[in-house]
Amino acid sequence: MKIKFDGEIQDVRGKKLGDIIKELSVDYQPGCLIAVVSEKEVLELKNEFAIKTGHGEVRLKIIKEEGGEEVESAVLSLFLKEYNKFHNGSGTIAWKTEDITAIGPIATNLAVEKSEQSYKKWDVFLGFGGFDPSQTYLMISKRDHKAAYGTGADAVIGRLTRGRTIMLDLPAGDEIEKIQPIVTKAERVGFCTSDLDTAIEPKQEIFTFAKVKLFREAPMSSEHFFSLVSKGVFSVDDLAYSYVATKALEGLSLPVESLNYRSRYYLSARNSGVEKGKVFLYKESRLPNPAHNVFAEIVQGGELIDHAQKGDTIYTITEPKWMMVVGKTQKEAEAFFALQDIEQVREGNDSDDAIVVDQMPALTMDIMDRGSVRTVGVDAEGVFEVNLFYEAAPKTVWYFKKLTGLIHRPIGNLKVHFNVPGAMVLFQGSGDEAGTLMPENLPETKVDVGILGVTNMSRANRGLMGIRLSDSDTYGPTGEPFDGANIALSLSNFSDSTISFLSKLREGDMIYVKEKG
Repeated sequence: MKIKFDGEIQDVRGKKLGDIIKELSVDYQPGCLIAVVSEKEVLELKNEFAIKTGHGEVRLKIIKEEGGEEVESAVLSLFLKEYNKFHNGSGTIAWKTEDITAIGPIATNLAVEKSEQSYKKWDVFLGFGGFDPSQTYLMISKRDHKAAYGTGADAVIGRLTRGRTIMLDLPAGDEIEKIQPIVTKAERVGFCTSDLDTAIEPKQEIFTFAKVKLFREAPMSSEHFFSLVSKGVFSVDDLAYSYVATKALEGLSLPVESLNYRSRYYLSARNSGVEKGKVFLYKESRLPNPAHNVFAEIVQGGELIDHAQKGDTIYTITEPKWMMVVGKTQKEAEAFFALQDIEQVREGNDSDDAIVVDQMPALTMDIMDRGSVRTVGVDAEGVFEVNLFYEAAPKTVWYFKKLTGLIHRPIGNLKVHFNVPGAMVLFQGSGDEAGTLMPENLPETKVDVGILGVTNMSRANRGLMGIRLSDSDTYGPTGEPFDGANIALSLSNFSDSTISFLSKLREGDMIYVKEKG
């Protein structure tokens, strides 16, 4: 059967989602949403018209309902048949008064009614010049008023909904370029699922990922999003009628960038307030907001956003790719940038197997603009794997990742503050960031070697980080009593050689950490 799969027409044998994905060898992330959409026939519904002028477009909404039942008057029937005559020579702004603007004329055979009628502001109706149907005009009421234009109470066919100022400003003699119905797109009926046993019918359209195009004019917000979906998944943890959102990076600061209209399928990142760092994907358009940076657009797979619910995950790919090579070897970084036609300059340890711990520029958009990047390498022994205690110490882990840069990069760094050989090595922190770091995951009887802790808000040295180089049943990793030290993580494969390496560190030295797994 023929279906449309991620934008491509495919002829498949399988009848279920899982079978089709295997048949097409799709790079699908298990558990992520899949949108299945059926499309009805495209219809030209004449319930809204575009009036095109030399100064912009005006919209006319047709009124067809009265008392809950559809009613089509003789005047409306005539307009729906003859609307295309109100343009060019027969679509001139013939005359204007304080009450109306008149477009036309055309000849009709409508009945004449000389009584006065009431019109509301922005009503659109047919009326006569001199009570003569051969001089029939399309009239726009510019204010509430009563008058006799030769037609009856049923002459009102609709209302102007957009471009009202354009219509007001059109001078007499200007021509209407075209009047045409708004073609209503095919009605699309769909649903989302992660059940691979879902049956698929011919001609259905399937979306397995959302493709997001990032804007160069918002480099910091784009980088924020790159790190958010570094594993290819956008997790929905908040939603409303107009958006789905994630709080995963809420609390991170962003500069003000690209304050634009938040159109349907656009993305924004909050740059201030209590929700700063939160990322929104829009199902419906919203007005610009100075607290929101508009930084990207979904160019494929928007249907996944339309049907997503709280707790869902969406497989996400980006254009361009995230140009982050921190954590790769110098050789791997070289191969990656060669594919992107970006020049790489190696610094620090420039051997092929050295681990990249920094890159300049740091931002993808800046690398693309410059066309070159410097990668800083270190010996592999200078990069330590860590096991983060997410469940026991969530706020302390967040603090650690924020201070080291692990939120946005695969490898973070710790700068040595002080070393007590054989006992502990201390690293610089931030008292301001730790100002609300409540006690959590406190030691109970002993702190083992290789455990990293953070001084919590109960102590003057709050935010200071440290690693135990020996076991202690009295003091935490930062030299504080147990009630002042939050335990955040342990170093993997902690050995005598690791203790020897850390014991030799001096103030200002740097070590690097990456999350295990």
